[in-house]
Amino acid sequence: MKKLKLLNTLLLFLIFISLISGCTKTTDIYNNTLTEDNTVIITKENINKAPSTSGIKGVNNPHIWFDSQAYSALDTIKSYGFNTVRIVWQTNGSASRLKQIIDRCKSLGLKPIPELHDVTGSTSTSDLDRMVSWWINNKSYIASDVWINIANEWGPRNSTIWRDAYKNAVSRMRNAGINNVLVIDSGGWGQDDQDILNYALEVLNSDPLKNIVFSIHMYGEWNDNSKIYNFLSTCKNRGIPIIVGEFGYNYNNGNNNLGCKVDALYLMQTCRNLGIGFIAWSWTGNNSENAWLDMTSPSDWKTLTYWGKMVVYEKDPNAGNSSVLYNFEGSTQNWTGTNVVGGPWSVNEWAYNGSYSLKADVDLGTGKQFYLCIISNHNFSGKSKLKAVVRHAAWGDQGTGMQAKLYIKVGSNWKWYDGGTVNISSNTSGTVLTLNLSGISGLNDVRELGVQFLSGSGSSGRSAIYLDYLTIE
Repeated sequence: MKKLKLLNTLLLFLIFISLISGCTKTTDIYNNTLTEDNTVIITKENINKAPSTSGIKGVNNPHIWFDSQAYSALDTIKSYGFNTVRIVWQTNGSASRLKQIIDRCKSLGLKPIPELHDVTGSTSTSDLDRMVSWWINNKSYIASDVWINIANEWGPRNSTIWRDAYKNAVSRMRNAGINNVLVIDSGGWGQDDQDILNYALEVLNSDPLKNIVFSIHMYGEWNDNSKIYNFLSTCKNRGIPIIVGEFGYNYNNGNNNLGCKVDALYLMQTCRNLGIGFIAWSWTGNNSENAWLDMTSPSDWKTLTYWGKMVVYEKDPNAGNSSVLYNFEGSTQNWTGTNVVGGPWSVNEWAYNGSYSLKADVDLGTGKQFYLCIISNHNFSGKSKLKAVVRHAAWGDQGTGMQAKLYIKVGSNWKWYDGGTVNISSNTSGTVLTLNLSGISGLNDVRELGVQFLSGSGSSGRSAIYLDYLTIE
């Protein structure tokens, strides 16, 4: 039993988690820390948190421009496993028709998020005011459980104008009796991180309901994986409710009209790891210069393109049956180390795939064990094999040699499964570790994932361990 301090009230609760070995510390998506003695420290953000976007996987669907096709496509969107549709709409559209679309989404089990596209890229406060007026005038058509994306990509960059205009918008809508979750796009055509990092909490705190989600759009300004991770993790750590409301991918090596080289697979996996939703642009119907962003063929609104397959299956369509779980490109992706003397860090001194790997310094010694691991929920149902690539540094006396094993812990009792001990070396080609998942029960509740490194007999001195390219198939 441990004591839980919350608002000066002492409560008792039972800690059920028992860790066999491996990771001993983690932080959940609301910034609650599980310390090494299993005491939970609850932060203010978790007491009165704004809406979570965790688990949202959606598409943007251009209903305002392709009414019948987009409406019919909702069934197909659902069949491909999406749970959310961002409904592209404008003020010249019928509110009653929008209600029909919203109702159809709900009947299919899709979360509808309507947005107004009229003032995309505008920085005029009067334009935003017009969007707010439309929502107020048509509030009777919008059920209270529908998230309202006030205006697509409105506002200047890193600006108090963005802040104050949205504080006013929130106030007007609340005073009009609209208590829905409000989704607010960042300025700078939706791509500016500074509006959100500098002013989002002020906007959130101005809302008496604290019922706001902020949306970032990721195209050519988000070609750096470290920027993606740093921004999203900072939002989580600060208690800023965030969703990636639009994003593209690395088409033609960035030689496209948006200069977009976004690593979409990294983006989606990072969102999943951090408990953040994501909505891809877009189902189909883009103009010629944006046609590379069509997820399905415009001829039938059903046949997946390369981009559509990437989002649906969350893997490179050209990469066979494996999907990348972690590649440490520019960040540790929340992995931690146990019994290490430094790190782990994301480093570019070695990589099996890409440019970065995870590294930690260790002090060798006979029988010593080191861990690189992450405590986070994963669902590996239907998967057959887990792989990772490891090596150790060339320095330090390895004695009889270092070994490693890939492992997972499953279920509430944290049952350990591993792929067996494998000899590893300092060879820059790395050593592939494999864990066969066949026959393991409870794969829908994997609690921990990691690699155990075993120091050889007679080993001594300082060395380093590396991990890269965790995939599942």
